[in-house]
Amino acid sequence: MLYFDFINPYIIYAFFVLLTAFVVYAIFNYKTFIDKHKKKILLIISILLIWTQLARYLGVLFRDGFDFTENLPFYMCRLSVLVLLFYTLTGNKKVESFLFYWGATGLAGVIYPNGPIDNIANLTETFYIDHFLLAVTPFFLVVYEGYQPSKKDLFTITGIMALLLYAFIPINSLIGADYFYLNDQSIFGVVFPGASSFAFATVHYLVVFGFFSLYYFWFKDKKYRVE
Repeated sequence: MLYFDFINPYIIYAFFVLLTAFVVYAIFNYKTFIDKHKKKILLIISILLIWTQLARYLGVLFRDGFDFTENLPFYMCRLSVLVLLFYTLTGNKKVESFLFYWGATGLAGVIYPNGPIDNIANLTETFYIDHFLLAVTPFFLVVYEGYQPSKKDLFTITGIMALLLYAFIPINSLIGADYFYLNDQSIFGVVFPGASSFAFATVHYLVVFGFFSLYYFWFKDKKYRVE
């Protein structure tokens, strides 16, 4: 894995923020080019995602040994990436609603990189590539795949997220894990020290529901046609 030993990590962070903004712009403004090369783009994305997953999980396995309390993919973005890889390989339309909403969490990862700003120095290319691809996925789906978000999908997908968060509170306690970051509550834990995982899960669900709702209301009545 690359750890950007020779590049300032803050430059890498700025690069991916700007790259995300540019690609979102390109999705809406370079429709003919992207539609013409869509199959190649999906192939490249598949290769990148396969590589990031191998680098993440095999790297951990050979470097530190696999720890089931830390290294399973029970985090919103890691689960989303696996579903995105499944989608790019199969084109299965059934997961588009999941990717539209949960994929939007990738944008939060790009803007707010997994914790305090000084944590940027600890991030690797797998984090950036995964979150960048997730961030642009919702826009790609509505413009090139014809996906139109529905209110039913909004409540279903956020409901699944809430169930997972609440289910993992006792699971984390039982196995001594911190999946979905329910124990290490990031900024919430700083503002409300000692708050319970249940409180964090509830606030997290409400905040994400609001975030997903913005995507729903913005795109619900829009149709895009590639010329």
